[in-house]
Amino acid sequence: MPANTKIPSEDILSRKWDECISNVIVKSGIGLSVGIVASALLFKKRSWPISVSTGLGLGYAVSQCERNFNPTLVPVAKKIQEEKK
Repeated sequence: MPANTKIPSEDILSRKWDECISNVIVKSGIGLSVGIVASALLFKKRSWPISVSTGLGLGYAVSQCERNFNPTLVPVAKKIQEEKK
């Protein structure tokens, strides 16, 4: 694709949605699997580690989606320059 062609806004938006949906699926799945392992090995087969870790994965994915759709929400570290004496 030549460098001077413009990508339609629909394609940009669909790429962002695709990335968001895949992040939700992957991160929730990872959280679910970590919760199952933690529940089986550490917490005597209780159900709360599964819920907590799945919720954490889902929350992290949603926060990445928000940053992807609105990059102005990302906090920026500002470099303070020293005054020369």
